[in-house]
Amino acid sequence: MLLAIPANFRGKHSSESKEGDTATPWTTTDLRLLKAESSLGAVKLSELLGRSVSSVEAAAHRQRISLRRSGCRRGSVLGQPRGVSLLPALRSDLIDPKIAELVAQRMKVNQDAPLCPRCAARTIRVESTGLCVVCHRQVLAEAHREVLAEISSQQALWAARQDLQRARRRLGVSYPHDESGEPVAEPPS
Repeated sequence: MLLAIPANFRGKHSSESKEGDTATPWTTTDLRLLKAESSLGAVKLSELLGRSVSSVEAAAHRQRISLRRSGCRRGSVLGQPRGVSLLPALRSDLIDPKIAELVAQRMKVNQDAPLCPRCAARTIRVESTGLCVVCHRQVLAEAHREVLAEISSQQALWAARQDLQRARRRLGVSYPHDESGEPVAEPPS
């Protein structure tokens, strides 16, 4: 649907201006037309308004007007079916009431509250460690990774000892024993 354009509208912004003239300011009529005909795209609108393509794009950006042509799929969510708008669903996921409540609570935190000594970005919220929740969980994760590394190294040691024992049996090699049957020297560990 095209809006009625006044007769003097096209000449006002055409390229008839002299060299060195500053840019013509956008009028409310120009902006209304830009919004109403935004689905034509930047090139067609620049011809219609008698302005440069970059000027039309900049004005649309300032006014938060989309210049996407109808049927354009750029910027849609991957896997989004044609004709279905996922924007309301995405917005409801992003503006979750629980998250909004948590943000509001954190904004009310006293500005003078002590900061976490590890990151100095968040306030202390875990009394037992004196750290923020994020740092507390990172420390716990590091401790668990250390225990896992110890277990893994113990398993590697056992596997190496087992391989040594198998090799000794296969080759018939043994360590010297005393009268009681105990080995005299321990194998290097």
